[in-house]
Parts: sequence; structure tokens; C-alpha cells
Amino acid sequence: MYSVFLVEDEIVIRDGLKASFPWEQYGFAYVGDAADGEVALPLIRQTKPDVLITDIRMPFMDGISLSKMIKKELPNTRIIIISGFDDFSYAQEAISIGVDNYLLKPITKDKLGNVMNDAKSKLDKENERDKYLDQFKAESQEYEQFARVRFFNQLVSGTMSVSEVYEKSEELGLSLDTTHYNLVLLDFTPMTGMHTAPVYSKHMARLSEQLMQYLKCCPEYIVFHWNMDTYAIIVKGDESTIESNTTNLIENINRRCMVYDDEIHWYLAQSGVITRLSEFAKACQQANKRLSCRFINPDGHIFTEQDVEAMRTFGEDSANTIDQRLVMLFLENAGESEIDDFLDNIVNQQTKSALSSSIFCKYFAMTMYMCVCDYLKKLGVDSDNVLDSSTRGNLEKVTSDSVLNVVSDMFRAAIAKRKDLVGNQSKSQLSAAINYVNEHYCDSSLSLNEVAKEINISPSYLSAMFSRENKTTFVEYITSKRMEHAKELLLNTKEKTSAVAEKVGYKDPHYFSYIFKKTYGISPKEFRAKGQGV
Repeated sequence: MYSVFLVEDEIVIRDGLKASFPWEQYGFAYVGDAADGEVALPLIRQTKPDVLITDIRMPFMDGISLSKMIKKELPNTRIIIISGFDDFSYAQEAISIGVDNYLLKPITKDKLGNVMNDAKSKLDKENERDKYLDQFKAESQEYEQFARVRFFNQLVSGTMSVSEVYEKSEELGLSLDTTHYNLVLLDFTPMTGMHTAPVYSKHMARLSEQLMQYLKCCPEYIVFHWNMDTYAIIVKGDESTIESNTTNLIENINRRCMVYDDEIHWYLAQSGVITRLSEFAKACQQANKRLSCRFINPDGHIFTEQDVEAMRTFGEDSANTIDQRLVMLFLENAGESEIDDFLDNIVNQQTKSALSSSIFCKYFAMTMYMCVCDYLKKLGVDSDNVLDSSTRGNLEKVTSDSVLNVVSDMFRAAIAKRKDLVGNQSKSQLSAAINYVNEHYCDSSLSLNEVAKEINISPSYLSAMFSRENKTTFVEYITSKRMEHAKELLLNTKEKTSAVAEKVGYKDPHYFSYIFKKTYGISPKEFRAKGQGV
């Protein structure tokens, strides 16, 4: 039901309209009235009515002045002018500033009824359009968007100037209009030791959907599906709100994730507050360093700078030994960008001191080498075919200055090989996903979750892979398939638009027409007429 507010200085007319007209029967709730524009303005600002009915001639503030202010402050409010025959020139002026209609005195029930029906019809069409626009945005702005991910990568790599950041964020509809930021990384690395893409999990699918719904409803957060298993969330605020906004986010994520704690691995780290867009590269490094603690403590969830310090001091009073299980866990699940942070975390203060010994350097390097070889063996590949031919020679002459670089190179080669193997499998799965979509895009119920379940892969992983490989989102691909099919049906059959809509996967023919016009710039009816030379 819509709302209506009446401004009329003649009390007899005002009370008569209020009491005698069946507002609810016409779909309106009567939310208030006033004797002149001056009294009405604060009440209208408070009630924000869908329709304003106002007389033109009133003391203190007339209807024209009131209408101009309302059109500026509440542009979606429909305005109906009440005028006498002598005021017709005023009514014309009112219509020129955006007033929708006018009522000539005396006002009868039939006259008012016709005007209110017209207002309701316009409001219904606007709401329908807005509903379709919201639906379109919700579908097209999946949490994995290629352009958004590319923007985030450029932001945290520091390759864009501040002006370019503002320009690009505006193009993507991302509001970076505050004074303080925080970067939160949320990771769902399976930690299973499997050398395959993450399989479909109804718990993970449900959790991802819940998190995305929550984040999309909060303007203080901007979420990016950064890579296959990691979300990056930019928290916005000012000096007084940034900490509470961050705390609320982390508490909400923690509460939702803990429900699935037995089924899902999850890890979180924040960068700390920054005040400049140019600081995002450093913020990402800080958050990534803290997040890398998950490989040292896979049973933890939320990692802080205190955890990093604890890693560095752990075992200072014990022998310099390397926990090879943690190294294997890292090789099985990490990305190349995390290597330096991982090594920095496992090299505690005593180990760092011990690396000055050439004997310990060789022990450390050889231990890492054996871990890499064991891992490559688990992958079913020969280490000699993966590691550089100079690796063994480098191990022989390793020094305190070169040891971490030598280890880093071995890690990078092993992780790249794992990704190569997983990538080949992923391409096969992506091909299966595309084939499934091509066969079922006419099903109105087709969804990312359904396709992911069909090929037994994580929905978020499929979404990220789909965008990365095809340079388009999952929804955009389905929409393009449906629109191409719709064009064929419109040109080659005499099916009604509603039937065409249903045949290409849209239950709502009005939404189909909206998407078609959004895609091609003309309605399905206009397209058919143009194509048939009508």
C-alpha cells in the first residue's frame, strides 16, 4: 500500500477529503495533512509519502514553492496539484517542474479516484522497474566479478594512482568515499591435502550465500572474491566508526562460520586501519602475513599480529627443529604469494640466529628440499623434472644470505606444479560446467549452485574459475545464451513474448522484456517488428 499526504488551507475541503474518500480502497494509506506548505514541509520530510496532494494558493508557502522543494528532496514522490480555473496558469507552471497531475475544484470522488488510480498505476510501474533493476543487479553483480577482482588486484599491488583508483571504483559502482579503511582477508582453504579443486559442500554453499547476503546489505563493506579460496573485504568508516565496523564484521563472520566449524576450515586476518588509498598495498601485505599463520596453526581461526610474534618466538628454548608436517601442509594448500610470509613465520628468532651457521643452513635447506621432494612424489611427479637443474648445486653451497631464496625457489616450483595439475583438472570441470549450462540454460531454476553440485565442485571456486577463464561471470554467460535464443525465436516464430520468455528460461515475461531491452536497447516487440520489416 502506498502513502498519501494532503496540504490544503481550506479546512472543510481538507477534512472532507480525509474522511469521505476511501483511500485504502484505491491502495493508499492517509499519513497526514497540513494547512500550508510551511507546516507541511517537516511532516513530509518525516513521512516521505509516495503521493503529495497540495493546493496551489496557500498562505506562508504556496503549492508551487512546496512542490519545487519536494521534487528536489524527494524526487520519487508523485505530486498532484489542486487548483481552481483561475489558477490554471499556475497549474501549467507546476506541471513544467515535474508535478504529475492536477485536480480542478470542486473535487468530486470520481475526479479524485481517477487521479489516484493514475498515480497508483505510475507507482506500480516504477516499483516493477525498480524490482527488475534490483533483480538484475543482484544477478549480474555476483560476488565473483572479473572486473572487480582485477580492480582489487591493481589496488593492492599499488599499480594505480589515487585518481585512477577513484575513477575505476566509480565505474564499478564501488564507493571509496570515506576517511578510514581496514582490509579483512577471509580464507576457506580446505587443508585436506588433496591435489584437486575443492569439492561441492552444501555447508560451504550455504555459508557463502549467507555471508554474501549479509555483506551486500552493509554499505560499510565491499567484498571481493580475491582468489579461489579467499575473500577480501574492505571495511569503511571514519575515525569514530572504523574500529566498531571492523569488530562487527569479524563477530558476524565468526558467529556464522562457527556453525559449520566441524565441516569447514576458515581463517581470518585484518590489516589494521589505514587512512590513504595508497596504503592498500602495504595493508594487504600485513593482512596476508597474519593470515599465513594458518599454516603454522591450522586449528586457529582469527590471526593477529600477536600470533605472528608468537610464531617468531616459539621454540626459542628448544632445539632447532623444523616441523615438516607444517611445511607439507603449506605446500599442499598455499599460493606462491604466501611463501615469503610463511618462511618468515617459521624462522623464529633462535632459528634465525642458527642460520648464521653454515652447518644449520645446509640442514635447513636439505630439510626443505626433502619436504618438497616428498610432496612432489605425492603429486606423482619426478622432482628432477620440476626443480631447477641447479637446485642440488645450490644446496651444496648454500649460505645464510642465500638459504631462504633457495628454499623459496623450491617452494615456488612445487606450488606451481600443483596448480598446473589442478588447473588441468579445473579446465575439464569448467568444460563440463559450460556443457551443462549450454544444455540447461532454458531452465528457469538453473543456478550456480546447481551446476557446481552437478560437477562436484565448490560454487565459489566454480564462479572464480568461470570468470577468470571466460572473462565473464556465470550469470552474464547464461543471460547471453538466453538472449541469443530469444532473438531466434522472435524472428523465426510467431510465439507471444510471454511464450518466448518461458522458453528461454524466464518465468516473468516483464523481467524478460526488461533484460532484453537492457541487452539490446529495444524491447522484444520492437526487435521483432524491426527484424520482420514491419
